[in-house]
Formats: sequence, structure tokens, C-alpha cells
Amino acid sequence: MLKNSTIFITATDTGVGKTVTTAVLGILLQAEGCNVGVMKPVQCAGEDAQFLKKVLQLQDDLKTINPFYASEPLSPHLAFHRAKIKFDKRLLQDCLKKLQARHDIVLIEGAGGLMVPLAKGYYNADLIVDLKAQVIIVARLGLGTINHTLLTINEVQRRGLTVKGLIFCQTEPERKGVPESTNPHEIEKLSGVKCLGIIPYLKPLNRKNILRRCQNFKLDV
Repeated sequence: MLKNSTIFITATDTGVGKTVTTAVLGILLQAEGCNVGVMKPVQCAGEDAQFLKKVLQLQDDLKTINPFYASEPLSPHLAFHRAKIKFDKRLLQDCLKKLQARHDIVLIEGAGGLMVPLAKGYYNADLIVDLKAQVIIVARLGLGTINHTLLTINEVQRRGLTVKGLIFCQTEPERKGVPESTNPHEIEKLSGVKCLGIIPYLKPLNRKNILRRCQNFKLDV
């Protein structure tokens, strides 16, 4: 089970569905009686942290959930430099400790992919190590995802991190073709990493619809 753990949710690219995945996992775990917290350490524009706080009905302070925010939709290292924000991993570690004290599990949504720079010479992958988190990788369903996903898995494992599993997210309402229908199984077979579930295109994105359409997730890893 994913209980009593800290999970970092990264992705093969930006816009793959990390926020949706974090919401889905949080709601499914809550439905099993787990006390779930979330963290969005770094956010550049958008309202991901606010959405997660609302949809999971959390009482944690938004500054604890999202310690670093920049208003421009840029790579974090550039957005923070332009906004004159000094990145400090120790602040993130302190915020995580607060959340861990209040919750059985903390889901951490990263900004972009594994090798997105947060500061000079410091990447999401380094943050995962410093937060002592295990990893779930979110990937697209469509053509090209085999390459992107295997590269991400290889880099996570090269750094000695634990991959808890893969989640595939359908971000567009188009009908599935052959790649979408076969990629999850092929990547699972090629990598040896379990597919925890496939998130269908969710509209509306709310608790009721998530519980209705995402019942077959494997959370016992």
C-alpha cells in the first residue's frame, strides 16, 4: 500500500497530467481511509496547488503546500531568477516535515519532468533525493511515449531512486488508437515497472467522477 510514505509524482514532460494524477491518487487513497496531504514545492504560474488543496479538502496552509511560486510560466530556474526569488531546498524540507507530521502519506507534485532545473545545477531529480521520496512517473498514452517513459525510468533508477509505478493519463478526449491501447503493457514489459492505472479523460474533474471512473487502480504496491 502507498500508505505511510512520501511519493514524488514526476512526468515524462510538462502538460502530461501530473496535477490530475495527484488529485486522482489523493481521492482514491482518501476513499480507502488514508489521511492524504499534498505538496507542490515549485509552481510557475497556474493554480495547481490551489486546485489540489480544494479538491482534496485540505486544511494545510497554501504556503506550506506551495512554498515557491513565480508568476511566469517558465522553467523554474529562469522564473525564479526573473522574479528575484532565492530557491532554498531547506525550506522545502521543512514544509514537507510539517505535512508528514499531519498526514499518513504526502503526494508531491513536481514541476515539469525529472530533469527540469530548479536552480543552477539543481534539478527535480536532486530534490527527490533530498526529500527522500519514492517516485511515480506519469506518461502520455500516445505515440512517442515509449521512448520518453523508458528514458525517465532509466534516469530515476540510475540515481538509485525507487520507482513505485507508472500512471498513464489521457489528457485529450480523442478516441484511443493502437498506440494508446498497447503502450502501457509494452512499457511495463520493457521496463519491468508496474502500471498502476490509466486515467481516462476526466470531465468534470471532481471527486464523484474520479471515484466512478478510476476504480481499477493498483494501490497495493
